[in-house]
Amino acid sequence: MLNVVCLKHGRKYGPEYVNKLHNMVLRHLTIPFNFTCFTEDPKNLDPRIHIKVLPSNPNINGWWWKPYIFKEGHFPNGDTILFFDLDMVIINNLNNLATYLPDQFVGLEDVGRVFRKHPQKLGSAVLKWPANKYSNTWNLIEADPKITSRFRGDQDWIWSLHRDNIQFFPEEWIRSYKWEIRSKSELVHNGSKYVFRDIKNPVINPATSVLAFHGTPNPEDVQDPIIVDNWR
Repeated sequence: MLNVVCLKHGRKYGPEYVNKLHNMVLRHLTIPFNFTCFTEDPKNLDPRIHIKVLPSNPNINGWWWKPYIFKEGHFPNGDTILFFDLDMVIINNLNNLATYLPDQFVGLEDVGRVFRKHPQKLGSAVLKWPANKYSNTWNLIEADPKITSRFRGDQDWIWSLHRDNIQFFPEEWIRSYKWEIRSKSELVHNGSKYVFRDIKNPVINPATSVLAFHGTPNPEDVQDPIIVDNWR
């Protein structure tokens, strides 16, 4: 079984981000799947969404719960996990991502690739792996929570452990909206976040299935037709 999975912890994103991600997957994935959200607060989530309640651990917050999804026993052996961060906008069919390199660990190449100032590394906004493999991603943190203070974020931790096993999705399938579809030069400060200075209808490669948001703006801050029409 294919399990499409997301994580919501804390107050950074409200339940509407989970519900809209679920809706987008329903529209754009024709392979049978279950949709699961790992969260400590399932209030106002669509009742069709499977919930896995995060345990109480004051040492783990935010994205550092992502490694918990790798814990053995969440899903049956033989299942596939396809993970999305909540700030993704899905615009085309996802079957290619779900079936790409079966039984391998596949991820998004970090969106900083656009600047080509560093070697390839992982971006953990979109990940796919076989259930119950790579469980040391969580087990090591559970044994030593101080690991979270030694790495900038979960993706650096995952990359440090599994870089020799991780393959990347083709670049054109998942694009950074603010850096690869639009441009960093089009962003302006608005209080504590970035926004685009204008509304555009950019040309997007038909092979692109996912528009990745990171930092700001968030999808809710963008009025471009491609985002308004799909983030719902």
